[in-house]
Amino acid sequence: MNCGACHQQLNLGARFCSFCGTAVPVPQAGSFYGRRIVRPRYGRMLGGVCAGIADHYGWDPVVIRLIAVVLFFVGCGSIFLAYLVAWMVIPNEPYFWVPMSYAPPPAAPGAPPSGYAGGTGSAPIS
Repeated sequence: MNCGACHQQLNLGARFCSFCGTAVPVPQAGSFYGRRIVRPRYGRMLGGVCAGIADHYGWDPVVIRLIAVVLFFVGCGSIFLAYLVAWMVIPNEPYFWVPMSYAPPPAAPGAPPSGYAGGTGSAPIS
């Protein structure tokens, strides 16, 4: 996605442009243009169908799950077949690989460990 003012590439999830400082417009909750139902990787109970439907329409997943359970008993289990079909048809949410460094980069071969003060008889700094 590009900035509307300076046409520079925006970072993923940015609220403001890093180059010119213009606010990035947030898509409206009711607009479904370009969105499709996906099964989330986290927050699912069984296959993620109810969570995906709830996320797509902006509803609470617990309500969708309760409706599915009620329909299971009222419909004599026919919703189970629909759930299985939806589980096979609705794709998983894609992975977003964001490189995050939690540790310092490895030291060069032969270099002292990080936090080493050097000298004779000194201990690592903590």
